[in-house]
Amino acid sequence: MNYKLFHKFVLILALLTTSFSLHAQVEEFEKYSDMKNVTYVYISKAMLTLAKGLTTPSVPGMDMKNAFGKLNAIQIITTENKAARTKLKAEVADVVKREKYEMLMQVDEDNSKVKIYFKDGKKQSVILMSTDENNETSVIIFSGTFKIEDIQKMTEK
Repeated sequence: MNYKLFHKFVLILALLTTSFSLHAQVEEFEKYSDMKNVTYVYISKAMLTLAKGLTTPSVPGMDMKNAFGKLNAIQIITTENKAARTKLKAEVADVVKREKYEMLMQVDEDNSKVKIYFKDGKKQSVILMSTDENNETSVIIFSGTFKIEDIQKMTEK
């Protein structure tokens, strides 16, 4: 798998998901919004509702329409700072273990690692994507009312 292509897909997905109806964020990661040397982006339900009606992004081989309508929030956290990277990676490992996330996919290629986790909750489900390449760590969190079946439908094409 080409990590750069995957990374571009994730960034495009995060930037183009403004046609969602969104709600809540994963609270454990809110503290990164005020952390020095960390870029934190939170796309709220209100912001995404304002953009409702825009065209759904097209991703080759994936049907994005069904899942986009079920998202509640998106958080993006990125850092190149060594201390912040260490803390962020530890936080992801802790949340994944404590909240019993299921690993959907892992890619280790050269100096890059990608891990995608899923947690199916009663009120909110979460996809947590963690990327670590060279000197940059990124975490993207999609939360919403989707189920594992919705993810499967996305990739059926």
